[in-house]
Amino acid sequence: MFILEFFATAIAVAGGCLILQHILLSATQDEPPLVKGPLPFLGYALAFIRNPQTLLIGLQEKYGRVFTIYMGGDRVTVLTDTTFGIPQAFSKRSLSFLHFQKSHSQTLFGYTKSFAMNLELQKKLVQKVISVLGSKPLSADITETLKTTYLSLIDDSSRYATCEGEVIDLYDYCRYNMFYASARAFFGPDFSVDKIYRPFGLFEHHFPKFARKYPRFLNREGYRAQKEVLNELGYFFMDPSRVAKASLLVRSVYDTCMGSNNKSSADIAGYFFSLLVGSKSNSVPGAFWVLSNIVADAELKAEIEEIIAKHYPAETGEFDWTALLQDPLITSCFKETMRLNGNLLPARKVMEDITLKVASRSKDDARDVLFRKGSSIVMPPNVIHWNPDVYPDPMKWIGKRFLEENQGVLIQGGSTERAYIPWGGGAHMCPGRHLALFEAVIQLVYTLALFDIEPIEPLPAPLLEGRHITGMLRPEKSYRVKFTRRRMPLVPVSALR
Repeated sequence: MFILEFFATAIAVAGGCLILQHILLSATQDEPPLVKGPLPFLGYALAFIRNPQTLLIGLQEKYGRVFTIYMGGDRVTVLTDTTFGIPQAFSKRSLSFLHFQKSHSQTLFGYTKSFAMNLELQKKLVQKVISVLGSKPLSADITETLKTTYLSLIDDSSRYATCEGEVIDLYDYCRYNMFYASARAFFGPDFSVDKIYRPFGLFEHHFPKFARKYPRFLNREGYRAQKEVLNELGYFFMDPSRVAKASLLVRSVYDTCMGSNNKSSADIAGYFFSLLVGSKSNSVPGAFWVLSNIVADAELKAEIEEIIAKHYPAETGEFDWTALLQDPLITSCFKETMRLNGNLLPARKVMEDITLKVASRSKDDARDVLFRKGSSIVMPPNVIHWNPDVYPDPMKWIGKRFLEENQGVLIQGGSTERAYIPWGGGAHMCPGRHLALFEAVIQLVYTLALFDIEPIEPLPAPLLEGRHITGMLRPEKSYRVKFTRRRMPLVPVSALR
């Protein structure tokens, strides 16, 4: 009886302390409004997990473009002011992306603690990735291998050579071909793509559980998949002869790791696992949404097919990829896809007390707002990109939205530069953004050049529930289309080689 009374008293005291702490939570007048939520300690955590988009949009309507949410004992400030606040947040050195990232990298990618905490090495690795992917000459081996490998998956020797109205799931088509071509382009011919394809897909499926730090017993399948991918990557990096055949990007990052104190194959595998997640978990669904939305619109599809044919000059015998990548309509389709389906979350750790100018509801009410050391700032693109005041009919994919003539019509409120942040910003703007566009265009061009595609069901909606901040949104179900090999390709078949 005494033991029961003791535990009952302990629970009552602990509960009372939580309630008291919840009541006493507050913010100073200089800080963002503090939104405590209905539950002690948990605050808005459950509501955020259940439906983050609706929660954040609703709170923004009530509190303005800067407010702090209390969730599970942490204060997270949501900043959506694109006029003043976000540009400053991206430029301030006292707001650190790497310090925010390190708290998640061990769980997600299996880093050792020493590797995760070695921020100097992390900076060097990021700079190396940026220097390679930001340079056309340095990334040429990746883009060339991407083209040749992707084409080999759908050419006259592939399973698609004799398609005559075959029904396929377009997402599965995009996912396998893009993943396979990219893995070959990054890791070279000796990499076992098929051994990581399935477990990587399972890891992606369970990624929200990792992001929310579910205990291992609630995420067994996810951790098993993570281990399989890490093991295969580890085996690869244990063999220098295989690494020597990889892309310049992989070799450069590998050499940087080997020149540091963190040179174990497990750490190197973890870092490249993070690159795979950061690239393929975003470029694959991104390329799918570009292709599928164009396919679903017969008139737009015909326009894109004309563009593809136009940019194959017969005298050169190959596509003008520069022109295709810069074509206004193709670029607009890609930007609209990123606006609607982009699902990353730029975030920064506040390293010292800092004041930013923030406009809560309009530029006329801008004021200085204090952000305290140790807190986190997140800048959710969805809340910005789905704002009907800037993007009329925001939940509809409109491929021509970003054409110049639609500025002020399908995009309102002046320049879109500040109200369009799918890649984050500042020194840690996504280094793979140019490659992501290239991958999407490769798939679009080769697929429409070789196949006539007929949708047989409505385009699926993006999967929102439980997927916030976990990468590009995926379709909530399959998208079945009829694939028919063109008897007369849009361009000569020789051009695709």
